[in-house]
This record gives sequence, C-alpha cells and structure tokens, in this order.
Amino acid sequence: MDFDNLPKMDFNYTSNLLNQVQREQEERLAEINQMYAEQREREAQSLQATIETAENTAEMKQDLKTVIHNQNNYIKMLEYQNQLLKNMFVSGEDGLAVQKEIMMILQEQGETDSTFKDKGLDAGIQAVFLGIQMWLKSRGIDF
Repeated sequence: MDFDNLPKMDFNYTSNLLNQVQREQEERLAEINQMYAEQREREAQSLQATIETAENTAEMKQDLKTVIHNQNNYIKMLEYQNQLLKNMFVSGEDGLAVQKEIMMILQEQGETDSTFKDKGLDAGIQAVFLGIQMWLKSRGIDF
C-alpha cells in the first residue's frame, strides 16, 4: 500500500487540545492534593488543641482538688475557732478565765504606767471583754 498518496493530516490541533486537557487535569489534581493537605493540617491542629485541652483540664482538676482540700482545712480551722469562741463566752466562769488571761497578757507587756493601773485594769479588761462579745454578736456570732 502506498501511503504517499494519502493527504497529509495536521494533528497539531488535536495534540494541542490533548496537552491542554492534560494540563487542566494536572492543575485540578494539584488543587485536590492541596485541599487534602490543608484538611490534614486542620485535623492535626484540631487534634493538638484537643490534647492540650485535655491536659489543661486534668491540671485544672488537680488544682481544684488542692483548693477544695485547702478550703476544707480552712473550714475545719474556722469551726474549731468558732467552738473556742463559743466555749469562751458561753458561761460566766469561762468569761472570768478569759478576762484573767487578758489581764495577765497586758501586765506582761508592761502596762503598769497606763490608765489601767491597779483596779482600773480590771475594769478595762471587763470593758474589752464585753466589747469583744458585742463585736462578735454584730458579726453574727451569737453565744
């Protein structure tokens, strides 16, 4: 068969069209790969944020346990102090013991040259004692 007599065909248009389609597909594939890479990056960041939140939550939980423990100790101390105050002011005998203790403290501090000298000290102590009782009652601590 003689191919020389066949008309010459121009495949440039078809070749150019094929090259253009191939470039467009490669561009789309690159865009899709970029989208997947960005998606994986967002997922990794989200996972890291979740891990950090979990770590912070665990740390906060431990801190709150410590705070609660300290608050419980503080409450126990306040209850103990409240009981001491109640015991001090509940009866006249205890009140006299407290007044004597206050008088001894003032005498040890060298208050001999002040206006509380001699019997004035006894009256001053009673006034301080009654003042403390009234102040505690004004704060809601009633005996």
